[in-house]
Amino acid sequence: MNTGHISTRYATALLDYAIEKGQHEEVYAKMKLLAEVFLKVPELRLALQDLSIPKKDKANIIRTACGGELPSALDEMNGLILKNEREEHLQSITQRFIDLYRIRFQLQAGKLITAVPADDTTKNKLVERIQQVTGEELEIETEVNPGIIGGFILKLDDFRWDASVTGELQRIKHSLVK
Repeated sequence: MNTGHISTRYATALLDYAIEKGQHEEVYAKMKLLAEVFLKVPELRLALQDLSIPKKDKANIIRTACGGELPSALDEMNGLILKNEREEHLQSITQRFIDLYRIRFQLQAGKLITAVPADDTTKNKLVERIQQVTGEELEIETEVNPGIIGGFILKLDDFRWDASVTGELQRIKHSLVK
């Protein structure tokens, strides 16, 4: 069976069940954390695929990777994933859940890169303005990169707005070279 179908089926079922139980926001937060752990700790995927590790221990590994206590909807889904021996698909299920959640609740994810940490007021003004333009709620992750010297870079899906000093210098250099 196609792994895309597996992850979509489990993610869709989890989202619907979490909404039904009123736990969708909690489950979403845990799934975002789990996705981050999968990226930062590649051994997690290997541990879940290891046939010598008992399912009970895998359940504890997943719970720990999600930050401890789990909403009941997510705990039950993890039990089902382990029972059906689909744990090797957990990373793709996690990512698919995040995608489906954002689609269902019209959330647009993005990243704001600044040279120095942006204060909440500045970030909120920028987010409000972009929300007015897009008509969607934004979920902005911030990153500090002193290499851009000043200004900011905003990434939303395939859109990239480079208002950084480094970006402007590169554009000037490119125009001079022509």
